Order: sequence, then C-alpha cells, then structure tokens
Amino acid sequence: MTKHESEHVNPVRLRKDTREWLATRTIPNVREVARDLENAGEDVHDLMAAIDELESLVRGARTKPRKRAVAKSHA
Repeated sequence: MTKHESEHVNPVRLRKDTREWLATRTIPNVREVARDLENAGEDVHDLMAAIDELESLVRGARTKPRKRAVAKSHA
C-alpha cells in the first residue's frame, strides 16, 4: 500500500480526549485481540507494527511540536 504525506494524520491535531481514549482503551484492546490471534496461530506481525505506529503517534502528540528553522533567502 502506498502512503502519501496527505494521508497521514497530524497527531498534534488530535484532541486530548481522543489521545487518552486511544492510549487507555483502543490500543490495549487491540493488543489483547492481537495476542489472542497469535495464540490461535495467526501471523500478527503487521497488526502489531500498526499498533506500535499508532501508539507512537499518540505519544508523539503529547509533546509540543518543534519549531522549524526558517531558511534564509539569498537575494
């Protein structure tokens, strides 16, 4: 699957309630489902990678975005 920059959600724009719900409800529940599937013999490598990516997005949203250096123009 091809990912484009515009398809990514900007984690800074997630509401605090959304981040908390993902961190306390959704991610743990999906991890539990993944463990159950793995115990049943399913390959859950891709699912676990997606969960980890979601978790990193949620955790990254809790920090302030870094200010980017302004490029100097040579005119």
